[in-house]
Amino acid sequence: MTRFPPHLILEVTARCNFRCPYCYCVWHEFPELADRELTTAEWTRILDECADNGVNDLLFTGGEALLRPDILELIRHARRRMPDAKLSLYTNASRLTEELIQELKELRTELSTSVQGLASYAEMTGTRRSYARILRLLARAKELDWPMSVGITITSVNRREAADLFCAVALSGAAAIQVGPTMAEGRARERLDLLLTRKEWEAVKEEIRNLPDAGVPYSFCDEMICECRKQPASFRKRFADPAFLPCPAGKEFGVIGPNGLLRTCLHTVTAVPLPIRLGG
Repeated sequence: MTRFPPHLILEVTARCNFRCPYCYCVWHEFPELADRELTTAEWTRILDECADNGVNDLLFTGGEALLRPDILELIRHARRRMPDAKLSLYTNASRLTEELIQELKELRTELSTSVQGLASYAEMTGTRRSYARILRLLARAKELDWPMSVGITITSVNRREAADLFCAVALSGAAAIQVGPTMAEGRARERLDLLLTRKEWEAVKEEIRNLPDAGVPYSFCDEMICECRKQPASFRKRFADPAFLPCPAGKEFGVIGPNGLLRTCLHTVTAVPLPIRLGG
């Protein structure tokens, strides 16, 4: 992949104030993929190149993107250069406020977050936080007419509350919900006890399908391993998706990591320099 695909994920920082034990970010396995953080000027240059090369879909993420004090500056620049592009921000919402929601609405930047447990929220985020604040933010975002999409990762720890968690998120005002199992990537590579079996995952899906319709669109992501990455035979036997379809990684979308290297997807290890000059 030497040119920018139309959809790019920008990992603007590897820093995060959560320590989710299942986090799939590849730099937990390969720290060299986040050995430095790009400056504002460098990200601005990348955004200019995106605008000049037909990119029409940008997702700002991390780490935790809101830990960057210049994140709004970067999003504003992207909107100026790409007035018709789809812009999105993925955040754990710990630093999200009503004022930020309003500003992101004005910038037409879609919001998505994750809610990873009810009783298990603190354990699943590696913090001492409660789920209550994030549910209040979901409700307030809906009131402000800028509702957030929500991702839910099912682990062996929160599996028993999966249905309650789904209902809490739906009834709090989520715009859409994606539910997926823990992937054997990133930190979870060393926490395989958090992963479900295929049978357990299918049971979770069936439980959610049987819930009363809350009027919120939802989808399932069945990946337990990255099919773009060379995997041990034992992993493929245990976690491979028998219904896997060819992945559009590197063609329809790509990832620019915290240090400015280009990867084909969120979970792949191989990274190449961007086709532009960064730094001095």
